[in-house]
Amino acid sequence: MRITKIIFLLTPIFLFFVFFSCTAKKENQNIFRYNEAQGIENLDPVMASSYPSIWPLAQSMEGLLEYDFDMHLEPLLALSYTISQDALTYTFIIRKDVFFHNDDCFPGKKGRAVTSHDFKYCFERVCDSRTKSRGIWLFRDRIKGASEYINSIKENKFDIKDISGIKCPDDTTLIIDLTKPFAPFLSILTMAYAYVYPREAVEYYKENFGYHPVGTGPFKFVKWDFDKELVFEKNPDYRIKDKFGNALVELDGFRVSFIRSAETEFLDFQEGKFDYHTPSPEILGQILDDNGKLLPKYDFEMIKQPWLNTVYLAIQLDTSMPGGKNNPLSLNKKLRQAISYAIDRERIVKYVLKFKGIPAENGPIPIGMPGYSKDVIGYNYDKQKAMKLLEEAGYPGGKGLVLHLTISNEETQKMIGEAVQAQLKDIGIEVQLDFIQGSTLRSAQVGGELPFWRANWGADYFDPENYMALFYSKNKTPNGPNYTHYSNSKADSLYELALKETDFPKRQVIYNNMERIVIDDAPWILLLYNEILYLKNKRLKGMYIDGLNTLILKHARYE
Repeated sequence: MRITKIIFLLTPIFLFFVFFSCTAKKENQNIFRYNEAQGIENLDPVMASSYPSIWPLAQSMEGLLEYDFDMHLEPLLALSYTISQDALTYTFIIRKDVFFHNDDCFPGKKGRAVTSHDFKYCFERVCDSRTKSRGIWLFRDRIKGASEYINSIKENKFDIKDISGIKCPDDTTLIIDLTKPFAPFLSILTMAYAYVYPREAVEYYKENFGYHPVGTGPFKFVKWDFDKELVFEKNPDYRIKDKFGNALVELDGFRVSFIRSAETEFLDFQEGKFDYHTPSPEILGQILDDNGKLLPKYDFEMIKQPWLNTVYLAIQLDTSMPGGKNNPLSLNKKLRQAISYAIDRERIVKYVLKFKGIPAENGPIPIGMPGYSKDVIGYNYDKQKAMKLLEEAGYPGGKGLVLHLTISNEETQKMIGEAVQAQLKDIGIEVQLDFIQGSTLRSAQVGGELPFWRANWGADYFDPENYMALFYSKNKTPNGPNYTHYSNSKADSLYELALKETDFPKRQVIYNNMERIVIDDAPWILLLYNEILYLKNKRLKGMYIDGLNTLILKHARYE
């Protein structure tokens, strides 16, 4: 009798704990978890210049337009848009069914509808140096009145109150006038700098707005315990539904941890504490076979996909710059071509990078970027061509030629440098490697101090202009990202022609022709098109990382 009584009394308690345990487990399983070893500096869109910040923002904030999974540009908060005949005026009609997240910054804590005035406010805030904006370059020299507005603040005059080229005739119409045609303008509006958020949140949280973001996206901010955890939950009022009319967002939220150790993060990933992990080269060596395939003993999924990031060896062509003086590569095109043929890109990808990357045997525009064409033929490994061009360049068998190649002292980059050194030695060229810190290399690159160095360019937005701008003579550093000071009048004409052309297929033809000129001149020795490689929970579906290395969670679900 006593035993029966005890069992009777304990049964509800037991059932409670079973129910609680199952419920907690279910909730736990519907929350996406990842680690950010670098930490997150700030979540104010005007400071969104790094992946750690952009990832959470991309889940919680939105802009006028977005690129979908298939890389098609689609309206997002804009219902529609038109471009004037002269490609100078862009008119956007704002959706009426978009609301900011419910938040303490609003009366009654109820989020209000987004208007065209919110976009004007946010775009002007990007151009305001008092916000510590890192995106001032985005609209400067492009939108009418932006440069004057920026300079007024910079010079402490404050006599210009707004950007004249951004107009809001009513709550749903946004008109933007450009100073000159800039065909990629729609693409740059998909960047985090161009996300919309309410003035109320900035004024309510003041200097803490970057630690309490308020947007319109599928997930809303909950809390941030610094160096411990960042938490977002599903936005229950998100407007977008699936094709059956059901809520699009299936995840209950996502959480970010801040463990510094890559090894600890990988162990936690294996134990199911994280759903995503970017493995270090050391971990890749443990989990991959000789063909770069995941060993069958591991119960997770490995994803490898194009990343809009081109890796190359750069050459300073300008003999008036420190890196161009007495540089045998600067004025000798055949020597640059010889080196281009001497590089065995496939061996570097296979043996140095463990198959993480694609040999760059086309142009500067990488695989995955709109505008990439396999019909643009670059350099492949051809020792005989390399030797012949080396002789024509005045260095038969490499005699009398010594090159200095500057490489970041990061371990993988050192290995790439050593592989290049060995391959050039094979045709008789002596290469001395100079290893320096990555930050020092980047500064020296901008200053034109390096004669020959390893570099890479990752896209800021989904448009080939972002790559071809590096070969436009008016963009020579410090005025732009043309680090090699490359100059070719035919290439310049094509670049300027493409900026005026709003029909993308026609623009692609122009950029591909420009690529062919650049390939022949060889200011870059192309090495590889980088790839994104990550591990994920097998049960997780619908999550993806786009070509800009931005995490997209609104379609994610667990099966």
